Amino acid sequence: MAEPFTFYECIGVEKSTGRWAANIIEFLEILKQASPECIFHHMHQYFLKLTPQHLYYTNDFAVWVAEWLEEKGLAERLANLNPYAYRTVEDLRVQTIQIIEEYLEDNPPPRPVLPGGEFYFSEGVTIVIPSGYEAANIEEFVECLDKVDRSSIYFHFYEARLRLGKEKDDFSEWLGTSLDKGDIAEKIKSLDAYMYDLDALRDIIKDIIAEGTE
Repeated sequence: MAEPFTFYECIGVEKSTGRWAANIIEFLEILKQASPECIFHHMHQYFLKLTPQHLYYTNDFAVWVAEWLEEKGLAERLANLNPYAYRTVEDLRVQTIQIIEEYLEDNPPPRPVLPGGEFYFSEGVTIVIPSGYEAANIEEFVECLDKVDRSSIYFHFYEARLRLGKEKDDFSEWLGTSLDKGDIAEKIKSLDAYMYDLDALRDIIKDIIAEGTE
């Protein structure tokens, strides 16, 4: 008998580091020293608050560079960073620094922000709580998927990749190993989640399961 899938929800708790930057040089120096929890918050937990209108700039760094430094070219390069393509937060930090440094080699530093537009570095901690939903089969899984909070989609699909240290989410892991639904699991695992907000991703996963069980 298959192990049931237990859905969890999560809350991203933000804590100020007391450090802030008013220009790209200050930003870069702090970024080099920032804790992994800080990088995680600004790059990964951004997906917890991601909505369709925010899809263009998909991390806090890119949003600040675009909206306050008004450096759209650099912002687009930072927005193209998929944090879930990196096995560790440290790898992501290195790549982020490299993008900024390479940009500054070819472009003059943008002007400092106006007062009030500084970037404040925060750290993030994910608090995980039971959702009260559990599935023993694929029908129950779809029912639960439809009911759980959007933070559950984030936790099991996005954050799981970092937690498991591999390019696999909790959903595809369970469907493939516990229910022997390898085709469905592979399609879900292959989704470019970087292109969707959480509500759209929920619907796409449901559609994949529906097509695979017809």
